[in-house]
Amino acid sequence: MNWIDTHAHLYSDNFDTDRPEMVDRAIRQGVGTMLLPNIDEDSIGVMLALEAAFPQNCLPMMGLHPVYVKENVEEQLAIVRKWLEARKFWGVGEIGLDFYWDKSRQEQQYHAFRSQIRMALEFDLL
Repeated sequence: MNWIDTHAHLYSDNFDTDRPEMVDRAIRQGVGTMLLPNIDEDSIGVMLALEAAFPQNCLPMMGLHPVYVKENVEEQLAIVRKWLEARKFWGVGEIGLDFYWDKSRQEQQYHAFRSQIRMALEFDLL
């Protein structure tokens, strides 16, 4: 059986000490595909390095996590767009609305969410 993890932040610094071993263990247990939703511009490099190390198993997605939406949302969305134009990704993510931690940027989150849905349609990543 081939399991798919549809939401794996394996590039998180929580896994810095044993990332390759942890991915190997997951593969041995039948998790053959791990979709990696991006968080923000700082997570892109580590996420793509993980894909390079496990190209058949770790599939990156490009997006801006709602908790990381800041006042400079247009700059952040431009980075997402630049990457979507530059190479293949497996989806637009992580996107959404998250008002649990911080309600001060609700309008920016709505804007980022709508913008990324439009990008998903434009780049045929639904």
